[in-house]
Amino acid sequence: MSLVSFFWRYFRRRGAWAGLALASILVFATTTTVLVSLIEPIFGEVLLAGDQMPGALGVVTGAPEPAVEEGAGAEEPGSMAAKLDSLRLTHILDGAYRRLKEHYQVDGQRAVYFVPILFVVVFLVRSIAGFVSGYSFQHIGLGVTTDIRNDLYGSILRQSSRFYAGHPSGELVSRVVNDVAMMQNAVSNRLLDLFQQSITLVFLVYLLLSTHFRLAVICMVVAPALVYPIVRFGKGMRKSSHRSQERMADLANLVAEGVRGHRVVKAFGMEEFEEGRFREATRRHLRVNLWAQILSHLSSPVVETLAVLGTAALLIYSGLQIRAGELSAPVFVEFLGNLLFMYDPIRKLNKVNLILQQSLAAAQRVESLMATPNEVVERPDAVELETIRNGIEFRGVSFAYDHQYVLEEVDLRIGRGEIVALVGPSGAGKTTLVNLLPRFFDPDAGSVRIDDVDLRDLTLESLRGMVGIVTQETILFDDSVRANIAYGRSDLPMATIRQAAEAAYADEFIRRMPEGYDTVIGEGGLRLSGGQRQRLAIARALLKNPPILILDEATSQLDSESEALVQKALYHLMEGRTTLVIAHRLATVSRADRIVVMESGRVVEEGDHEALMSRGGTYKRLHDLQFQG
Repeated sequence: MSLVSFFWRYFRRRGAWAGLALASILVFATTTTVLVSLIEPIFGEVLLAGDQMPGALGVVTGAPEPAVEEGAGAEEPGSMAAKLDSLRLTHILDGAYRRLKEHYQVDGQRAVYFVPILFVVVFLVRSIAGFVSGYSFQHIGLGVTTDIRNDLYGSILRQSSRFYAGHPSGELVSRVVNDVAMMQNAVSNRLLDLFQQSITLVFLVYLLLSTHFRLAVICMVVAPALVYPIVRFGKGMRKSSHRSQERMADLANLVAEGVRGHRVVKAFGMEEFEEGRFREATRRHLRVNLWAQILSHLSSPVVETLAVLGTAALLIYSGLQIRAGELSAPVFVEFLGNLLFMYDPIRKLNKVNLILQQSLAAAQRVESLMATPNEVVERPDAVELETIRNGIEFRGVSFAYDHQYVLEEVDLRIGRGEIVALVGPSGAGKTTLVNLLPRFFDPDAGSVRIDDVDLRDLTLESLRGMVGIVTQETILFDDSVRANIAYGRSDLPMATIRQAAEAAYADEFIRRMPEGYDTVIGEGGLRLSGGQRQRLAIARALLKNPPILILDEATSQLDSESEALVQKALYHLMEGRTTLVIAHRLATVSRADRIVVMESGRVVEEGDHEALMSRGGTYKRLHDLQFQG
């Protein structure tokens, strides 16, 4: 998808505001042109500086026009020359100004008051148009980038677990926060300048050509000398911006790792090591940013120097023309005033180009991330999963990370209400296997089925609504205890939430907290102990009341006392549910109906404890290592 079509999806939703902005920009450009044209009446009629044409707003010749004898070369009203002359902007403005003076009967002394008042009125209209166009673009820009940020975050949330394995969290945060912020600055502020200053510049160029064609053509020939450095600096800024944002993503990754792993950093005394890594990353980021600042601050002096050189040449040429009698001073004053008014649009467009190049680099990264295909998609004809009648089946399942197989042709059946424990050495594929059940990702080969229906034929909402998960790494949010247990269900009564907490043996410690169920537990629940966090996670799963339950090392990081309480809570949770339990501690699988032993991505043994011990295989080896080692 091109960037044009990417942005068009969002801009077309705000057509009314875009129409208002465009109308305001046209008014702004028109009134700017009129202000430039009023320089001549101010110079000639108000200040009486030089000869003037009575009532003329446009070209001032410095002497009365020679009379054209009838039939001696006079332009016919319908001739081509007359038509071309009528299209000159100075001719149009001169006629409008003359009619305005006739309407208000302005002559002689009254011009001293009329022209300044007209200048003020036009300036006020221009200011109002500038405000309306500015607010309209802010409304469009902020709305568009808010929609993009929301869609980007939603796209990230809906990606499979394989996507997260290839994209560090710091990079994703940088895309959502920094890249979209850079786009917001460009769309909200600089896009206004792009349209407003471009249209104003077109109007002023039109006026310039109408005022003195030969001088205007000379200026237009010199203009490419100003455009070339603008384009070159813009390309350099896009490359620098891309590298800068990549370095910013590196910084975000390092910060996230340091905060998340602060205990390991402290335990190993690696504060200085981590600071060194961060300093090196900030040094790379600084170097890229300084180069971008060189380009940014060098562009204006280069463009302005070229503009001054061009102005000096223009003054020399015009001075010679005035002395030769081929150009009048009033015409040159208006022409020079026009050029001065053109400087501001050119200067702003130069800055617009630099910032737009930065934002385009950010937009490319955002668009690329949003265009990343999601391997877990819901089929159009997907059906709702309402209940589980028979059970779950893994049929010939294989799965690979980066072409390295983690699961190979796994066949496993789990009956409804059965508790199955998955054991085996680290890296055996246990967690990967259970993560296929809620479709965190899909198998590369084979299928996972519930009641003989492929999971890919079920709606994601109904499937995941049937599955509850309690993991080794308890995920809690920086919110109240009540909000963490209810998670997204603000309609639940307090009695229901408390009942789930009691079943998870969490109600007692919650009541002892300063504000009870309204106590905010901090980021990740770090104000709680490991056992307390785990019991809140169990309460959350109990409240969901899922028919399928996944317990992934739910007690592996707890002390004996906490483990006993959590284990009791888990027994409540497992009652009547189809449960898959992953455990390294073999003592925790005593309540399992069946033990499945995995090794190197395959199921190597199945049975109860006694049967597996009697075989003398992998299970017995693991058991002996734990209890006799």
